[in-house]
Amino acid sequence: MRRRFIRAVLAVLFALLAVLAGLLNPPDAHAEVCAAQLAAAEATGAKIDAHNARRPPGGVAPPHIADPYNREAEQLNAERDANAAKLRACANAATKLTANGPLPPPLTPKARTDLTQAKMQVPPGWVPPNPVPTLPNSRVTVPSGSPIRPVWDVVKKLSTPMKSFPNTSLQGQPRPQVGDRHPSQPWTTVGTRRDGSPAVSADHIVPKVEIMYLPRFLELSPDDMWLVLNAPLNLQWLPSVVNVVNKNSRSAADMQGVDPTWRDAQTTLQNRKRAELTELIATLADSRA
Repeated sequence: MRRRFIRAVLAVLFALLAVLAGLLNPPDAHAEVCAAQLAAAEATGAKIDAHNARRPPGGVAPPHIADPYNREAEQLNAERDANAAKLRACANAATKLTANGPLPPPLTPKARTDLTQAKMQVPPGWVPPNPVPTLPNSRVTVPSGSPIRPVWDVVKKLSTPMKSFPNTSLQGQPRPQVGDRHPSQPWTTVGTRRDGSPAVSADHIVPKVEIMYLPRFLELSPDDMWLVLNAPLNLQWLPSVVNVVNKNSRSAADMQGVDPTWRDAQTTLQNRKRAELTELIATLADSRA
């Protein structure tokens, strides 16, 4: 009887899992980062192991055995490659979002459930308005009747990691010290908090409320939303007095009480970060598709 060779199925790309392990540093610091993509890759790995365990001795078999086996091998290879690509895309996006800064603390189970339920209230196919709603002072708002208001209400109640942000560099700049002159207000110096630390805050370059309106943001999982909303990629050190006055500004161009040259540079920075966030949100959304 004519016999045919059995095609081998390669193992899962465990190097990608190493990349993800490096992202979760320290281990389990944010176990939900790319969890769905990792689970899909591991599930494919289990199917590959089961497939390989059925490989006939010597790697050859009659056509009625070899042909179905080889077709399954092709399907598993394609599935493996697709899952590996999604895992790689997610890991790369998460790495960019957390560049030069710490991961935000993970969502609590309750917060994850609340965000999931709030997302379910948004009508399918909802498209962000253009332009986004603003108040008379040009600050972005989520009106009470907005379809995304339930999500925003949950996000607002979550404890922000910015309140106790660690002393680390943001946008390549170390945290200003007491007495330093920040370019936003070069005519004065950074003050002191009651505990003696410098009066500066980790400030969102693109405000969180505006991120809510970025394309495909509502397609993200709750944990991906939380990561994007608090990504170090979108944070900078800002004197607390500047942050308070200009909190949730629609655009850097609307900021008050700051140096005009710095404000112009902030407008350019904000536009760049908005584009980067939009691209990374799409990458994360596609990696779950």
